[in-house]
Order: sequence, then C-alpha cells, then structure tokens
Amino acid sequence: MTNPSRLILDRLRAVEWSDWDGAQPHLRSRAALMREYLRRSALWADAFDAAGLWPFFDIALHIDPTIRADSDVAADLEAYLSGAVRRRTIRETCRGAVHWPTFRRETKVVLPELPDPYDPLLLLYGRGGGFYVEEHIDLDGISVPLGQLSDHLSRVPVVDLDPATLDALDAT
Repeated sequence: MTNPSRLILDRLRAVEWSDWDGAQPHLRSRAALMREYLRRSALWADAFDAAGLWPFFDIALHIDPTIRADSDVAADLEAYLSGAVRRRTIRETCRGAVHWPTFRRETKVVLPELPDPYDPLLLLYGRGGGFYVEEHIDLDGISVPLGQLSDHLSRVPVVDLDPATLDALDAT
C-alpha cells in the first residue's frame, strides 16, 4: 500500500507552479477553491484556538507537533519545497497537506467532524499553481478577499470539489 503522505507529495511535484497560462482557464474554480480552503481552514483554526495562525498554516503541527509523516517523506518534501516553491504561505500549506494523512491516522486527539482542510488547495494547485497574498489573495487573474477568520466560519461548503462541478464553473 502506498503511503498517503507520499501520494500527496507526488501530487505537489506534478504542479506547474509558474503556469500562468494554464491557470487562466481555471480562474473561477480556483477562486471558489480558495474560498472553500479559507472556510475549512477557519473551521479548523476556530476548533483548535489557532486564529493567530489562520489561514495558511500546518494544522497538524499546531495540534500535535509530534506526529509527522515518515522521515523519508518529510526529507523529500523539504528538498522539493526548497527548490520549487518560494512563497512561505504555499510551503506551509504543502507541509500541512503532506503531514495531514499521518496525523489523521495516528492522533489520539479527538477531532471534530470537519472536512479535510487541504483538499481544496491541492485541487487549486493542480489547476494552475500557486497564489500571492497581499491585501487580498491574487490567483493570477482573479482575486479573493482574505477578510477575517470570522468571515469564513460557515458549515456550508463554498463549492463541491467534484471535477465536473469545477469544470462547469470555469465554463461560465
């Protein structure tokens, strides 16, 4: 059986981080995915008193820093990030996404029934790379307001992560 953390690292390695042309056809879905990530991240931050770390943080590291992916995966991740990803916010969420499956499997902490925080970002990255954070979140052609954590505390999903739904958004 393949290590789930390794699978996420492989997904990240497949991302074209500087593919501005590839991001253009996915502007609407990327914006919806970012809003969905902000919502999920806000729910996790609220549940574990991490408002000061929100929105781009390694949630597992905050909850229990002793549970991390296998050392070989972690080393490969750090080697990859040091060469491929320049922005701190993206590096931090990549770390969070890779360590998350191990944390979920091994934690003794009772976790709330909340959706996976990193799924929307992994899809966003795969649909055209990263983003910039200034007064808003710039997705290379469309902006998403960052706002405050409280603006994103909703149990109602922003978007269904189904590829057909995301493609339909981009087709409008």
